[in-house]
This record gives sequence, C-alpha cells and structure tokens, in this order.
Amino acid sequence: GHASVDASHCTLRLLRPHEHNDNIHAMLSLLESEFGCMAGSNAYFTPLNSQGFAPHYDDVDVFILQLEGYKRWRVYAPFNKRETLPRASSRDYTEAEVEENGEELMDVVLGPGDVLYLPRGWIHQAETVPRPSHMPKIPGKKDDHSLHLTVSAMQNWCWADFLEILMPGALEDAAASEKSISLREGLPQNFLSYMGTMHQVDDEDVSALPEGLKQMAEALAKNGGDGEGEVDEDVLMEIQAKQRTVAQQKLFKEEAKKRIMRVCKQAMSMLDDACDQIGKRFLSDRLPPALLEPERSLTKEALSDPTAPHHHDASKKIWPNTLCRLVRPNIARLVMEEGKAVLYHCLDNSRVFQGTPLSPMEFEIDDAPALEQLLTTAEPHWIMVKDLIHGDVEDKMEVAQALFDEGILATMLVETPDRSVQTG
Repeated sequence: GHASVDASHCTLRLLRPHEHNDNIHAMLSLLESEFGCMAGSNAYFTPLNSQGFAPHYDDVDVFILQLEGYKRWRVYAPFNKRETLPRASSRDYTEAEVEENGEELMDVVLGPGDVLYLPRGWIHQAETVPRPSHMPKIPGKKDDHSLHLTVSAMQNWCWADFLEILMPGALEDAAASEKSISLREGLPQNFLSYMGTMHQVDDEDVSALPEGLKQMAEALAKNGGDGEGEVDEDVLMEIQAKQRTVAQQKLFKEEAKKRIMRVCKQAMSMLDDACDQIGKRFLSDRLPPALLEPERSLTKEALSDPTAPHHHDASKKIWPNTLCRLVRPNIARLVMEEGKAVLYHCLDNSRVFQGTPLSPMEFEIDDAPALEQLLTTAEPHWIMVKDLIHGDVEDKMEVAQALFDEGILATMLVETPDRSVQTG
C-alpha cells in the first residue's frame, strides 16, 4: 500500500496509463494529431526526499506534467555533439560524471500544474522535496509525495529513421534499373590491390609526389648518361608506383561517386513512397483517435445514440447533396498497392500498442481521386458528394457510403435529401 511505498523511498512507476485512463488517452490522441507523431505516457509516484532515477537522458522528447506534490529537477546540457539528439537512451550516470561533464542549465522545483519540457539528450534527475515557501499551499492536496505524468514524443522520428526506410529501396530499384547497368557492372579488376586502409596515401605524400619527380628528372637530365648520377632508380620506381596508386584510387572514388549519386537520384524520386511507408507505420502504431463530441455527433456512431442531434438523414444513407469530410485530419491514408487503391486508418486501433492490426480497405484505382478528395477535406471544410471526381453520381455515393460505414467520415445534410438518384 501507500504507506510502504513511502517508507521504502521507492518510486512507483505506472506504465502507459493512457491504456486505462480516458482523459490521458484523449490528451495523447490530440497530441498525436498536433505533432503528427506517436505520443506515449508513464506516471511516477515518488515519496518525499526520494529520487526515482539516476541522472540519464532519453531517446524521446518528454513533457513532465506535475500533478501533485513538488519535485526538484536538475537539467544538464548534452555532454557533446555526438550525444545531442541521440537515437538511444543513455546508461545511468554518476553524480561525479554529471558534475564533471555536464553544464547545469536548470535547477527548478515543479509544483502542481507546472510543465517541464526536456528535449532528447538533455540529462536530468529529479527528487521529491517539501513545498517551497514561495509556492502557495493547495487546499485538500497532500505534499508528502510527488505524482507526475511524463508525456513522450518523437521516438524513432528523425531524418535517419526516414532514410533507413528510403535508402534500401532506392538502392534496390537503382540496381534493377532498365535504363542503366552501371550498378550491376563488375567491380574494377584487382581494386583491392590499391584500395583499403593499408593502401591509404598521406595527403603530404601526394602533394610531394610531383615535386619529387621533378627534382629526379632534373637530376637525371643534368647527369646525362655518365652513370655518375646520384639518382636512385629504386626511389624513382617507388615514387612512380605511388603516383599510379593515387591515380587508381582517384578513379575508383569517381566511379563509386557516380553510382552513389545514381542511388541518391533514385531516392529523390521515391520520397512519396517512403512517406507512405512511414505514414502506414505511424497509423499502425498510433492511438485510436478519441473523438470529441462535436466530431462524434457527425459520424455513424451518432446514429445509434438516441440523444445525438441528427444532422444526417435517419436512414443512414449518403445522398448526392450530403456534405462530407474526414472526421479528424490525417487519421487515414490512401496508398497504391499492386494495382489497387488501399485505404489505411487508425480509428479501430487498440489503446494497447499494436494491439489490433490495421485492416485496410481495398478500392479500385478509379475510386482514388474521390477518396483523395474525401481524405484531404477536414474541418472546417466540407465537400458535397456530387462534387467528387468520379464517373457517375452512384459511384460517388458508394465511395462516400463505404467511408461513412467505416466510421471515418463526418457527414451533414443541410437541405432535404436529394432522392433523385436511387442506389443499392
């Protein structure tokens, strides 16, 4: 119980409270929409005069939301460039290491309602303290422990993560090119005899080479063929061999660069594909949107709710004059896969990470323009079904109806239904 945690000076960590708490889930769901990347949370309960963790940095950006009690935070700048915006969390540091390497940027006490932002890589440590005298006592709140919520974002969401998706595909496609065989050409004959660490020539040597040869040539000319020359044939041979190596290395680097540039050019033509892939990953990893009442009241969910104001005709049908939009921006994506238009959305995701696999909706390619219009129309805008790009109005109604039935479309009927078209 509570008392034993206090006595032991232990920190109680509650992992992913958003799986159980609707308010936290709703907040994270809005933050995911706002940031456009995954958000997570943990809660920490620490008794007075206790420290939860040794100094460390994280691989995520975090927001500390202080809920109860008071916590003293000490924050230090990253130790060096390599550990600035790191892609992995650090080990625990000792006080001595932090004192020695870290520049203390902040020593601050958070009280209820305070928020602290820690970018990834910034080293931090915290301890629960008594209420500082300058902070007013909050009636009905105990000060003998600290409770805070950590909200995290930006995990595996840097340019390197994007390039890890983009570059392997670019290399594969460039190598399989119909236009050019350059990446499939054999490596230069015996290139290992002049490339690699043991063949590296110092820059000083390289710049000295022509000068050395010039002096040798002059010496040879001066001494003619009288055999008295001080020129050492072996040295001459060595310099020429070095020059040859340098020339071969230069050629190899040029050939490699041409091919690397070809892969980069291919990558530039595949940015949208890589964005679709990382976008699909985000949709599968993120939380289901916690729809706000104004959003929910315009979806199919409201139909089963007798108290909801019916903005749509009670027959659950989409009409040519129905106004439509995505219930919340960016909760769905359309991608082309094997000659089909495939729609992914996160509405049915589980609050448990990857608890429910995505179930994509498949459409014909000619539905794509209308789908794109529906998915890119968001609050405060609407699009009328009959204004969608498609063959005839029945097709338009069918596409909109499919998204409405799936729960991702908000609809509104401002006039009486246009019943001139009969479908289904």
